[in-house]
Amino acid sequence: MEIISPEGLRQDGRTPTCLRIIKCRLGLYDRPNGSAYIEMGNTKVLAAVYGPREVRSKNKQNLDECVIQCEMSRIAACGGERVRRARDKRTRALSHQIAGVFHAAIRKSKYPGSQIDIYVQVLQEDGGVMSACVNASTLALIHAGVELLDYVTSCTASINKQTAILDATNMEGQAGCEVTVSLLPNKGSIVSLDSSHTVHRDQFEAVMDLATAGCQQVYQELFSQVEAYLQDKHAIMSHR
Repeated sequence: MEIISPEGLRQDGRTPTCLRIIKCRLGLYDRPNGSAYIEMGNTKVLAAVYGPREVRSKNKQNLDECVIQCEMSRIAACGGERVRRARDKRTRALSHQIAGVFHAAIRKSKYPGSQIDIYVQVLQEDGGVMSACVNASTLALIHAGVELLDYVTSCTASINKQTAILDATNMEGQAGCEVTVSLLPNKGSIVSLDSSHTVHRDQFEAVMDLATAGCQQVYQELFSQVEAYLQDKHAIMSHR
């Protein structure tokens, strides 16, 4: 099956440089300090943040540091096939990656001797899972009031033959390598770069540039959602 038609369109009607539709919400739950939900196409993720709070493990306690942990899980049939375990080697590896991303983004000096826990659950998986988890976590941290150096946005790009494609689905990602970039969009700093397969050096720059541009597009979507959420909260508070 051809990923890109002779007319230059993908199976879902997008052009190669077009993002899937993003839908997101902040503040779904009262129990966590922060929570968020995001859809990037058919990839759907929930994120919850607890903290800053006292470090639970004395082995990890350091009065000059802030401990940032992430735990990612998947529901049984998130990818269409039932998985045996909610957390496997893949999800544990992604958990460490996500924690590393936010080590670079959270203003840790504000929370010495504290712990921030990020819990991410993949409800449905159709490409760009790492990116959706990072973007949902960013919204949940903002909702929790955790001070960030900048938004963290993430996006993927893949290559189909000689054409770079943005925000690939599972089917599109199987056709070639997939590069995931996590970015501080206002600072222009890349905090994470991951590739699912080897990328030829002649193609790498085009794929990375497209993923980085996608991060900026994601930022506009997340920023608009946060602004709308804050305006709604202000309107509610002003009528009390």
